[in-house]
Amino acid sequence: MGIVGIYLFVIGCCVGSFINVICFRLPLGKSIIYPSSRCAKCNYKLKWFDNIPLISWILLGAKCRSCKKNISITYPLIELITGLIFCANFFAYPSIYNQLPKLLIIFSGIIFSAILIVLTILDCKYFWLPKKITFGGLTLGLIFSLIVDLFHNFSHFSFFINSIVAAFIGFIFFYLLSLLGLKIYKKPVMGDGDAKLSALLGSWLGIQGLFITIWMAFFSASIFVIFGLILKKIKRKQKIPFGAFLSISGLIVWQFGDKVFLRFIFSTFNW
Repeated sequence: MGIVGIYLFVIGCCVGSFINVICFRLPLGKSIIYPSSRCAKCNYKLKWFDNIPLISWILLGAKCRSCKKNISITYPLIELITGLIFCANFFAYPSIYNQLPKLLIIFSGIIFSAILIVLTILDCKYFWLPKKITFGGLTLGLIFSLIVDLFHNFSHFSFFINSIVAAFIGFIFFYLLSLLGLKIYKKPVMGDGDAKLSALLGSWLGIQGLFITIWMAFFSASIFVIFGLILKKIKRKQKIPFGAFLSISGLIVWQFGDKVFLRFIFSTFNW
């Protein structure tokens, strides 16, 4: 487990480095492949030893080798967080995926985690959930549900159907919520990407996991807004990146499974 954990952490840090590239270049409409990494301030082409996740930032003293301008701490922070989340996938117990061998659970968790980390960052920074990423994540979720059926009972397609229905419910729920908000408040209350993200989450987590994720996202977002208003860190009618709350909630549900949260919900509300 220790060796696997180290491998997952290293892979996660490397993927986190690539996520930094995606989140920097995608909003600018630039290729995420070419050219190679450069300093955003002086355009200095980074050498391979300047681009080692976590380590290079520390050895360079958080400064560009060429222009000596500060390198934001967000870069190594995203690398570190991604590495830790990838490690956590070793212990993940996703409810509709627990029939798979451990290796496939880890592999699917890595893909799911990477997609949601990218969407969380983009939503927090730009209030943007790119259609290409949400649609790609939805497609991969449906593919992996077919793999679960292959290992469980391929003739019934039960997991695949669960994923399709959950994706449909997730999309329709936020689409109708957006229409209702538009009718009442005469302006959009939900972003267009939230419905697509919810469909993505449904394809990976199933119907039950989707409902828990939505409940958790609304609950945590409400707490965030309340404390933000009390502390005067946010203003009334200010937009919040709700997609980030959905993504983080989805990651948590993936990690712990549905039963833990169902027990909490039922015990809290005495159902």
